[in-house]
Amino acid sequence: MNLKKLAIPLLCVTTLSASSMTVVASTAETNQQSQQTVDFEWLFQQGAFEKIIEALSEIENKTPEQHNMLVSALMNTDLDDAEEASERFIRAYSNDYRAYHTHASVMGAQASSSIFSALGYAKKAKQSLEQAVEIAPDEIAVYQALMQFHLMAPSIAGGDIDEAKKLAQHIATLDDIEGQFALAKVYLEDDQEGEAKTLYAPLLERDDTQIRARFELGNYYLTDEQFQASYDILLPLSAMQVPVVDKADNKQWNKYEESMSRLLYGKYRLGQVAVKSGQYTQEGIQALKRYLQEYDDAIIDTQSLPTPSWAKLRLAELLLNANALSEAEALIKQIGEDDDKNFSKILKQLKKELKKRAAV
Repeated sequence: MNLKKLAIPLLCVTTLSASSMTVVASTAETNQQSQQTVDFEWLFQQGAFEKIIEALSEIENKTPEQHNMLVSALMNTDLDDAEEASERFIRAYSNDYRAYHTHASVMGAQASSSIFSALGYAKKAKQSLEQAVEIAPDEIAVYQALMQFHLMAPSIAGGDIDEAKKLAQHIATLDDIEGQFALAKVYLEDDQEGEAKTLYAPLLERDDTQIRARFELGNYYLTDEQFQASYDILLPLSAMQVPVVDKADNKQWNKYEESMSRLLYGKYRLGQVAVKSGQYTQEGIQALKRYLQEYDDAIIDTQSLPTPSWAKLRLAELLLNANALSEAEALIKQIGEDDDKNFSKILKQLKKELKKRAAV
């Protein structure tokens, strides 16, 4: 049973105190308490998960935001510890849907990484999501997460495409646009591409939805190896921009982050289209160069985006394809080793190919 795709994103809990929380710490020298403001969002972006864990573990009565941040950090270091922390979150806030959503995220990650216990974890994820829906029947995010579960999990683990469709239809009663996106996603998973394209068509024309629609549909075409279609859908993202908004306005900032993240990821995907298809090489090179520059300048959380190392790796592939050997060599020298076996394999192949070309 393959549950590798069973990934339930952590709920984005955003309040004015979520990114910069005040931690009360005891000072040994004076035996007094001092306040230290810790910017957990910045630490998370830097991958400083141990610092986050250390700071938040000292707090006895955590807020829901602090519980969520702690679990997020632990999911990057130790899933078993993240599981325990998510269970403590539920015990502390048994009537808060966010606790169950967070728990479901951990269960989904455990199911994806486990062999013998995958089925049990998947069922726990489903139970937590169903509990979250019961507690918060008007929250679109929990319906989306439960729908995603039904789309990704096999039937033996509780997945059900018909149930996913019902959830998408319910989402439409809460928000028409979100309902269109949800139902389009169901159609794509159910191999009903024509019906999905009909739903995406008006979304591709709207200023406030076209980035998301292009990213989702372009990603589907790429996965399905429809490279020309993927290229055509993703290419306009190269020239698009998202106006920056005031970070103090949480609702507008969340929308900005989501749009900017998809816009950046779309440029990376355009580079992938060029790599996988062997076509559109120059367009792919430009897209990845823009991705690296904009990633470096980004003021959003970049944790969900491909790392610069991966982007440089893909760019090096395209530079070799374009016979730009000097530029490819300089770029490869910037790329460090990585624990990811696939990454290391590709890097090794590129170095070998570069050496072979240089010898000619």
